[in-house]
Amino acid sequence: MPLSGDSTILVPVDVSVTDPPDQGILQLLRPVNVVVLGYYPVPKQTAPAHLQADHESEAASRLDDIVNQFDSAGHEVEGVLVFTKDREDTIDRVADQHDCGAVLVPNEIGSIERILVPLRGDVNLERIISLVGDLLRMNDATVTLFHASSTGADPSQGEFMLRGAADRLSEDGVDPERIDWTLAEDDDPTSAIVNLAAEYDLVILGETEPTLRERIIGTVLTPVLDKIDKPTIIVRDID
Repeated sequence: MPLSGDSTILVPVDVSVTDPPDQGILQLLRPVNVVVLGYYPVPKQTAPAHLQADHESEAASRLDDIVNQFDSAGHEVEGVLVFTKDREDTIDRVADQHDCGAVLVPNEIGSIERILVPLRGDVNLERIISLVGDLLRMNDATVTLFHASSTGADPSQGEFMLRGAADRLSEDGVDPERIDWTLAEDDDPTSAIVNLAAEYDLVILGETEPTLRERIIGTVLTPVLDKIDKPTIIVRDID
C-alpha cells in the first residue's frame, strides 16, 4: 500500500523473534504512514548471506504478519527486510531511504491516553508539533507540552514557546481541552522529564546532537531514554 500522509514513522522490529506489535502503538500510529523495518541480527562471525539463506523465509513471514496487522488496523504501511550486523546503521540508513521523520523506540503499553512532549526550544519544533497533531487526529489522547527553564532564567521565552505550540495544535483541529502545557524551573531538565514521564503513556522527543544513531539506537543512550520505560518517538531533525 503506498504511503500518502504527511508523517512517516520507522518502526524497527526484530524478526528473529515473534513479538507482535503492541496494540496501543497500533492504534496510536493509525493517522501516520508506517515503515516496518524487520531486521534479522547477524552475529559478527557469521556471513549475512549464509544466515539469510537459512532464515529468509521465516523472517519474511514474520515481517508480513506484522505488516498485515498494521494494514488491518488501517495504516498506510510498507515493510523492509534486512539481515544486518549493525542494527544502528541499518535503522539510520532505512530511515533516510524512506524519508522517515521519526523513529519509534518501543516499550510495552496497554493503551495510550496521555502523551508527554518535552520541548527545548525552536530546534525541530515545527516537525514535533506537526507529528503530534497527526497522531492526535484519530484518537482521544491528551498531550502535555513541557519545558524546563534554568533557575533564575527569564521564563517568558519558554512560556511563549509553549503557548505558541498549544495554539498551533488547536489551529490544526486538536480540541484545546486535550492540550495542556507545563513550564518548570529546574536546572536538571533530564531528571525533570524522567520523573514526569512516569505519569504518561508515551513520550515524544526531538532529536538533539549528536546523531540519531548514537543517541537512540546505539550504545550511547541519552539519560532520558535510558531511564524511562515508556514507548518513545524520536522526531528527527533532518533539515
